[in-house]
Amino acid sequence: MTLAKLMPNLLRMITPLPPLSCFRAFEATARHLSFTLAAKEMNVTQSAVSQQVRTLENRLGQPLFDRKTKRLTLTDAGRRLVPFAASAIAELIRGTEMFAAARDRETVSVSCTTSFAQLWLVSQLKGFSAAHPGIAVQITSTLWPDDYLPGKTDVEVHFGRLAQLNRQATLLMPIQFVPVCSPTLSGPIAGLDDLWELPLIETVGALYGWSRWTRQFGVSVRPTPAFVVDSMILAQTTAIAGLGVALVSPALCHGALSSGQIHVVLDLPTLVEDCFYFSVMGASADRPAVKAFCDWLEGAATPHQG
Repeated sequence: MTLAKLMPNLLRMITPLPPLSCFRAFEATARHLSFTLAAKEMNVTQSAVSQQVRTLENRLGQPLFDRKTKRLTLTDAGRRLVPFAASAIAELIRGTEMFAAARDRETVSVSCTTSFAQLWLVSQLKGFSAAHPGIAVQITSTLWPDDYLPGKTDVEVHFGRLAQLNRQATLLMPIQFVPVCSPTLSGPIAGLDDLWELPLIETVGALYGWSRWTRQFGVSVRPTPAFVVDSMILAQTTAIAGLGVALVSPALCHGALSSGQIHVVLDLPTLVEDCFYFSVMGASADRPAVKAFCDWLEGAATPHQG
């Protein structure tokens, strides 16, 4: 039986609780053994605290404090209730503190493609968090840049040409494309003739596919891909699986290349006209947290600009 079906029965079994303010007044009075000090802590009058405790005692049907002596003392019933009230209030305090921490912490929101986020940005963010522990980064990734929600994030990362972006944009890094595959897929490849003997992985929608890549080397062969994927991260994953040769960016796929999961088949890097740019959206440029993130972003991309 699901929890939803059990809830009506559970609610009927639960005794209606006194107001939370009554428990707060009781717990504070029990700690201080003083209505006056409890009232000062809660920033209310002494009579208000006394009335809240009286309400709780009436609901429970027995006294919680002995008021006959000069010094306030707990009754047996009060001593039994103290740990439950203290524990419940402590849990509520812990629960609300996490919202206060999130509210007080600066957040920078970033839009980028899924491939850029997973292949490059996430692997770099440890450095930003170490330098700026008080700034949270919120990443919204999409398959295509056209799916970005305009004005919903502080920083947008795009791949293209500056003229196409039609906005104030800052160069992040240029991009090369090289053919890569798993070391298990093939032996030594001496040239393009050897390359065409292997299955090819094409990234649909990419500006620089196999046909354009080969034309830059004066090759008239029109390669037919064995696999077609929709993102660079999927092209990398397919290549790692040993299914074929993919055209990827060494800057983005640095992790897989340095770990030996894939290797460059032919050392024929092609520098393309399109680059990664980032733009700061609207009034976000005036926020110190956004400026700190953008300064870090440029610095993190510098090693990949050579």
